[in-house]
Amino acid sequence: MNIAVFILSSRLFLVFAALLILFIYLRIKFFKLKIDFISGKNENLPAPKLFEINGIIHFHTVYSDGSGRIEDLIETAKKLKADFLVSSDHNTLKPKSEGLEGYYGGLLYFAAEEINTEFGHLLALGIEKEIKRGKYKEILSDIKMQNGAAVICHPYNWWTPWKNFKVKGYDGIEIINLDSQWRGMNPLYIVAVILSYRINPFYALHFLSHKPVKTIKFWDGVQKHKSMKTGIAAADAHSNVKLTKKRRIKFPKYSELFSVARTHILLDGRLSGDLSGDKKKITEAVKKGRCFFSFDLFGIPKGFYYYASIGEKYYFSGDSAAGAAHIDKNGKNVIIYSGIDINPKKNPYIINLFCNGKKIFSSKNGGLVYEIKPVSDIPSFYRVEIDVYFGRKKITYLYSNNIEIY
Repeated sequence: MNIAVFILSSRLFLVFAALLILFIYLRIKFFKLKIDFISGKNENLPAPKLFEINGIIHFHTVYSDGSGRIEDLIETAKKLKADFLVSSDHNTLKPKSEGLEGYYGGLLYFAAEEINTEFGHLLALGIEKEIKRGKYKEILSDIKMQNGAAVICHPYNWWTPWKNFKVKGYDGIEIINLDSQWRGMNPLYIVAVILSYRINPFYALHFLSHKPVKTIKFWDGVQKHKSMKTGIAAADAHSNVKLTKKRRIKFPKYSELFSVARTHILLDGRLSGDLSGDKKKITEAVKKGRCFFSFDLFGIPKGFYYYASIGEKYYFSGDSAAGAAHIDKNGKNVIIYSGIDINPKKNPYIINLFCNGKKIFSSKNGGLVYEIKPVSDIPSFYRVEIDVYFGRKKITYLYSNNIEIY
């Protein structure tokens, strides 16, 4: 009797385990999170409308330690509806010297360079001549002489971290770096990524959307008067995992990493189609901070805006609102506006306003309007983050750059 009960119990347990595994498999297989956008919700804004382009910055190819050919990756980016594509192979600018830069249909491709310094890796964006690895100050000087943008790569990547957080002169920081995102995950999540990738890459990659708290704290702490540091998103894709000395696998695929996070550049008008001029426009926008970045895995953002107004003057990310304190004393208060075309019935969202790294105001399921009164003579730096909810799950989906008000 006891043996029969044991056998029955074992069979029931096996059936239960099989059903549980099937349930987990089906949940992973059909897992999808997409933001529902309402087109045209924020069209009637008082501020001048900036033209937005989205792009993929920082990835590696066969010119260094990546597995992809640039020609193939350009086609991949075109299918993903990117507007520009910027490679950054290690210590080489060969893609440029070999004539690969240019327009491919509607997509602009140009090469940057990820350069080794004694403190870590520095991204040189918009340069024309190759820079050899070396001392930080010398490399920075060379980037500046070429009117390029210098961006600190993956500052808290445990494999290749940035080692001197007191250096000066650089233009920006990779706030989201997908290589750092997975290296910084809880080991249990890393196991979940590996086990689920073959079933549903989206499920595996959505774990990369966690908030890089340490990097953001560093970013907020280095904003200086008229010398703000730009935040960007970097794919840092290699698709080239080494298993043994002779065996490598293309994991994750470029097409999947290119979809996770992007930098969105804000321009006064459309790109002209001229390689040199448009390359400079994108580089200058990064240097100035005229951009935002988001986890586009959940949908390419629509209708996002963020600006400050003082009377009839408008200030966008990267701007310094000079003399704002005196204008305020004359009765014209500084007002900050932000919004996005998300359908709150499908995806509740919160726009959070930060001042000098501290959250000071939030707006739920609608546009943010915040009046700064009185305005201090001490420079303050304001930026927004947008949290989006999928049921109980929250994703910090979008990050703006700063506006300085003083």
